[in-house]
This record gives sequence, C-alpha cells and structure tokens, in this order.
Amino acid sequence: MRKRRVEKRIEEFIRLAHSSQGEDGAFRYCFENSLLTDAAMIVLIKTLELQEEELLQALVERLLEQQDPSGCWKLYHDEEEGNLSATVQAYHSLLFSGKVSSERLESARYYILKSGGLSRTDSLTKVFLAIHGHIPWPNLFHFPMLFMLIPESFPISFYDLSSYARIHFAPIIIMQDKKYTLQTKWTPDLTELVSRERHEVRESVLNLPANLLFLARKRVEQYMLQRIESDGTLFNYATATFFMIYAMLALGYDRHSPTIMNAMNGLKKMVWKSESHLQNSPSTMWDTALMSCVLDEAGVSYESPMRINSANYLLHHQQDRKGDWAITRPNIEPGGWGFSEGNTFHPDIDDTSAALRAIKRYIPFDEGIHSAWQKGTNWLISMQNNDGGWPAFEPDRKALLLKDIPIDGADSSFPDNSTADLTGRTVEFLCNSAGLERTHPVIKRAIDWLVKNQKVDGSWYGRWGIYYIYGTWAALTGLKAAEVREDHPTVRKGLEFLKRIQRDDGGWGESCSSNVKKSYVALAHSTPSQTAWAVEALMGFEGDTIEVKRGIDYLLRNHTEKERTYPTGAGLAGSFYIQYHSYELIWPLLTLSKYYKLLGK
Repeated sequence: MRKRRVEKRIEEFIRLAHSSQGEDGAFRYCFENSLLTDAAMIVLIKTLELQEEELLQALVERLLEQQDPSGCWKLYHDEEEGNLSATVQAYHSLLFSGKVSSERLESARYYILKSGGLSRTDSLTKVFLAIHGHIPWPNLFHFPMLFMLIPESFPISFYDLSSYARIHFAPIIIMQDKKYTLQTKWTPDLTELVSRERHEVRESVLNLPANLLFLARKRVEQYMLQRIESDGTLFNYATATFFMIYAMLALGYDRHSPTIMNAMNGLKKMVWKSESHLQNSPSTMWDTALMSCVLDEAGVSYESPMRINSANYLLHHQQDRKGDWAITRPNIEPGGWGFSEGNTFHPDIDDTSAALRAIKRYIPFDEGIHSAWQKGTNWLISMQNNDGGWPAFEPDRKALLLKDIPIDGADSSFPDNSTADLTGRTVEFLCNSAGLERTHPVIKRAIDWLVKNQKVDGSWYGRWGIYYIYGTWAALTGLKAAEVREDHPTVRKGLEFLKRIQRDDGGWGESCSSNVKKSYVALAHSTPSQTAWAVEALMGFEGDTIEVKRGIDYLLRNHTEKERTYPTGAGLAGSFYIQYHSYELIWPLLTLSKYYKLLGK
C-alpha cells in the first residue's frame, strides 16, 4: 500500500513538472524574493518617468496585499516584530508611486516611528534612502576611490571581495564618491521619519590628485560596463542593476540613454507576470538542471522529449567566456553554468554540478557532450578553495579585513567562503557522478573541511538554504557519497541532530530567524523541501527507519499554503529570503523517488 501511494505521488509530480516545461526545454518557476526589488522598481519607473502604468499598478497592489494587519511588512510570516527595513522600502515606494495616500499608510508610518525611524534600517535600505536624499550618505559605505587603484594581486583590494559584493559595490562607490542624490516631483517627504540623532558625515582623509581621481572613477565605470549582460542588466541581478542605473545618472548619463533603457528593459523581462513580482535573478538554469536530475531519479527515460529537450537547453547555456574567477585560476578553461538564463560569464559551483549531473546520461552518445562534461568537471574541481571546501562563485576571495566592516551581512557576503552546502553537494557530485574516490586528494581535503566545520550540536550551517537543515543535508549526502561510514562520529552527530529536530507531524521545519540568532530555530510547521532534505540524508545512511517512514508520510500528504510558500532559500543574511516555487516539487520528488527504489530493494 505504501509503495503504491509513493508511486502515485511520483507520477503526479512528473505530470506537474511536464506542465512547467517550455518549448526550449527549460523548466521555469518563479524565484520569489523579498519585496526590495518590487519597491525599487516602483521608484525607478517614476524616477525615469516611464510609461509603465500597468506594471506600476500591479507592483503597487502586490505590496499592499503583503502588508501585515499591524501595519508593517515582514520577510517571513513568523518574523514576530515585523521588519523595519522592509516596511520602509514598501512605505517609501508606495508613496513614491502617487497611487496610495499617506492616510492609507498611517499604520506603517506609526510602525516605522515606533521602531526607530530610517536610521535603524539595514545597509541596502540606507543606500536607496541616500540616493533619494532622505538621509546623508552613510559612513558605512565610505569606500574611497583610491580603493579602485589597488592592484588585484594585493592582499587587500577590490577583487578580494566576493563577486556578488563587488558587483553591488562598484556603483555604490561611484555614488558615495559623488554624494549623489536625486529628487523628483514624486519624491515623498520622509523628514519626520528621520531620527534626531546627528548624522556624522566622514570625509575622506585622502585628497586624491585630479588625475588619479579621474583614473579611479573611469576604472570603476569600466568595471560596470564590462559586466553588463546582453539583456542590459548587470550580472543579471536586479539589485545590482538598480544601483548601476543610479550610478550612471551620477556620472552624467542621460536618463534615456541606450545603456539605461536597455537595463530597464532587462529588468522588465525579469518580472514574473502571474505574481506581478520582479525576480532578483530568475532561477531558470538552476530549476532546469535540478528538475532534469530529479526526473532521471524518478525513472523518466533519458530518451523522452522532456529529458532530451532539457539536456539540450543546458548544453546550449554552458559558459565559454572567462569571468572574474579566472583572476585566481588563470590557466583554467571556462566550462561552468550560471544561475539564470541571462548570466553568461558569472558561473557558480552549485549550478555547474547540477547541470553536469543532468547531462551525464548523454555522454556516450556525443563527443561534444563529453567535451562539455570534461570542461565543466575540470572547472568545478579547480574552484576548490585552498582550505578544502568550495565557495559559491570564485575561489579564495577571503575579504580579509573588509569582512569586518560594520555592514549588514558583510561577514557572509563579502568573502566567498567555503560552505557546507556547496562543499557537500560538490563532493556528492564528484563521487557519485564523476567517479572520484574517497582517497582522491580533492575529496580527502573536502571531507577534512566538513569534519572540521561541523557545529557542536551535530549540524552544519548552509549558506544558500535555510539553514542548519539545508547545510546538514548537504554535508551528510556528500559524506555518504564519499563512503564515510555511518558509525563515523561526524556522521552520527549529524544524523542525531536531524532526528532530534523532527516535528510531531513527521516533517521538518526551520525558521528563517535561525540566521539572525546564529543557531537552529524551529518553525511552527513543517515544509516540503526541508522535510525532503532531512529524509534523504537519514535514508541514505539508515534506510527505512521509523523517522524516514514518518517523513515520507508527511511528503505524501497535501500541504497547506503556509507550508508550501515558506521561504527555504537564502540570499542576504537578515534581509533577503527566497521562496523557490520549484522546491515544493523538486525536492519531494527526489526523495520519494529514492525511497521508492529503497522499497524495491
């Protein structure tokens, strides 16, 4: 009976997957992130005086629908006291739109005042507020232009930041240097929300000669321009593109210049229309690679059009240009994959391993596929950090002293550190798909890193998912693939952690606030993706135990909207969480497929 229920659920999920595949072979789902992108888009449309009434109205209505009855906005529904920065972003943009009266937003205004006003917002929010003249440019962002003249080979330089941090800070450095502000007839008056505390404006201790200042400004401008994608966006990130547009205005570009209009058109293409939501970076490559792998696990034939089309799509988007990663790995050929379709020279480790898993089945049939596989695998191995783990984008970007700058999330987003999720998943790929053995030096170093970085409670912290369940799952599945035994102390502690936090309903659920409190925080309900992760990890080592059975039973049930829509992806610590609309399908399908095979054995 149980086996038949599992089989029916798998068949149901496969049908749902098929319905989401496009003619080009890609699987497309909404990448739903925090409201920052929607709020910023409203303001940009008004600032540039674009005729986008339909989009503007849709974005406004979406923000209004998300407002909590108490007046605030939240980043996740169990954020008990609301989120000041998100509330300021929404309040500012809704007033800016000219479509919402201040009276309607009175409860939000009261919440902002009660919570400390604009000066208590996070760093990204302060940047947007400074751009529009509501607060002075904050000291936190005072990176002197001299920073851009330091050679990339120096221990402390612009290039020691992670690629994600660099692409956002390049335009911020320009605006900070010029103390750029932009006010229009639409700019609301937020004077009463500004704290009476004195805003200290710290000037640079260095007065650069005019020729050096000109050179530094040109260098940071060129850094941006050279990284604009063909769709007009900067690295295919909405947030970075917003900053780039404002930086170009600061440099004297006309607001209707081709570069700015192309960027705006690229942003519009990133809107998920059914949700009226601007995705920060569409997840098409990630979703397609994962879904293709999962369908293989679920028994969908590699000869089926669904599988062939997705493999061809992935092969078409393998990157063949060197990006900034080549600075520390100059002799490595390109071969990675990016997160989104518009990303053509900024590959990442997770997408590359997922894409390689997806095309593996086709290696014997085409010499070109074998070459793509080899390039991708070589690139992936070469991205290993010197400490034995894997970063997200580029190896050995430590940010040294820069990670201690008092900016929200600097410790996690400035360096591109090794993480348990990237390391575990890469080890799993290299052992299960690429055939590396535990004794291989690359794998040995990675296992050592995982053992050293396990938390006292047995968990691992995951960087790009929520948080300790995600990291523990990735680490354990990697150790399993490397044939680390179940009785190894590290494995035992990890398994015990997962069993200890299983919920009464049989599932697993972790709150986004784990990231804020720096330790595991239970969610008041389970989620399908987190349950699937935990069950896969336990099942891999222990088989069909009572904990696994209870977890499978949870996955076989229909889930509430609250369970399905809780964000289980992570972006920027404390301010940017992600609900992958694909996750409620991909991860349960993977785990149920593996369980079905276990029952068959």
